[in-house]
Amino acid sequence: MLLRFVGFAAFILLFQRLRGRPIRLEPGMLLPIFGMACFTLMLSGGYLVAASFIPVGLAAVLLYTAPFMVAAVAVLMGRERMTILKGATMALAFAGLVMAVGLDLNHLDLRGVAAGLTAAAGLVLVISLGGVWMQRHDPLVIYLFASLLLVLPVGLYLLGTGNFHLPPTRLGQIGVAGATCFFLAGNLLWALSMRLVPPIRMAVILNLETPITIALGAGVLGERLGLWQLAGAALVVAAIMALTVLGRRSR
Repeated sequence: MLLRFVGFAAFILLFQRLRGRPIRLEPGMLLPIFGMACFTLMLSGGYLVAASFIPVGLAAVLLYTAPFMVAAVAVLMGRERMTILKGATMALAFAGLVMAVGLDLNHLDLRGVAAGLTAAAGLVLVISLGGVWMQRHDPLVIYLFASLLLVLPVGLYLLGTGNFHLPPTRLGQIGVAGATCFFLAGNLLWALSMRLVPPIRMAVILNLETPITIALGAGVLGERLGLWQLAGAALVVAAIMALTVLGRRSR
């Protein structure tokens, strides 16, 4: 997390400079910066903590209960209307997710469950409130200062616990660098898309992480996929395509 936040802040500085865009605080930007820092910490920290106490599949299922909460918040805020298509695709994508990752309830730990729900709440807040803030201010400037703000608590925690250790092998270091770079690319595109994509559609599209991860696990790590997993991944993709194609009324 520390490398992600430091790297993302440095990358945005360089990216904005190459674009010739100024980096300055605007009136009313302090609350969005502090809010995005808190929500991001809930999302990233909660998910990683959950995965250390409960099976990763269960942590993913808890995280992706978020689209239902995003839909409720979006409707209450008046940002979107709920339709049969949106409700059906959310349900199908969630069912496909459960099929794809499995639902192991044999190793429940309340700490992991609480952390997973915290991550889901962070995702809901990032999409719902963050989306509003991104339309009012430059999303990259918000993320830049939010990332810098997050370096402090995460860095202090690592200093206090003495848990900061880079991988000793060359392969491990390449892995850390690659994971950090892909995080930068993903978060950059996510930040830029928040102005363009409605919150419910954004939440449903994020379910694509699961079939992509499964495909990479099979292609890169040589994992064997069962028919049930493949059917779940296909259901997730089909639900997202249905929402994107059939529900398209604007650019």
